[in-house]
Amino acid sequence: MQYILDASFFFAENHLEGDLWTTPEVADEIRDHVSKMRFEVLTAEGLKIGGASPAEFAAVEAAAEKSGDLRVLSKTDISVIAFALATGATVVSGDFAVQNVCRHMKIQVKSLLSKTAKKKVWKLLCSGCGAEIPAGEADCPICGAPPKKRGTEKAVSAKQKRR
Repeated sequence: MQYILDASFFFAENHLEGDLWTTPEVADEIRDHVSKMRFEVLTAEGLKIGGASPAEFAAVEAAAEKSGDLRVLSKTDISVIAFALATGATVVSGDFAVQNVCRHMKIQVKSLLSKTAKKKVWKLLCSGCGAEIPAGEADCPICGAPPKKRGTEKAVSAKQKRR
């Protein structure tokens, strides 16, 4: 099995069998001594570094915008998802936003946590009047109150339930 590792994989003791990959952005993000040692050991054991094309990056950004996760994803997060999209590999991450975008894009994901993210669409709602706040607005255009982030689970269609 082929896995694309995000930075969170290197921050704790994790073991995984298979063809292990990561991105240059993840490699640059690893700075603390212990994580660097884990990275070096895995590199010596065959960890490879690769990347995706601008088209895959654009596809991930579009999916993250649609799911409402673009605001919280870093360039490194997007690089991991884009590389998985390009290769068909499984993403290994403890980040719920990364997991959510992967689910929206039908990319296999393996959680580093005991709990995995559910597929959600994130919206900014006004804390005052409850109106949905358009992307790019800092406060509610109706009443001026600050936004609050709310996630809604995607409805499962009858067709999906039968599978």
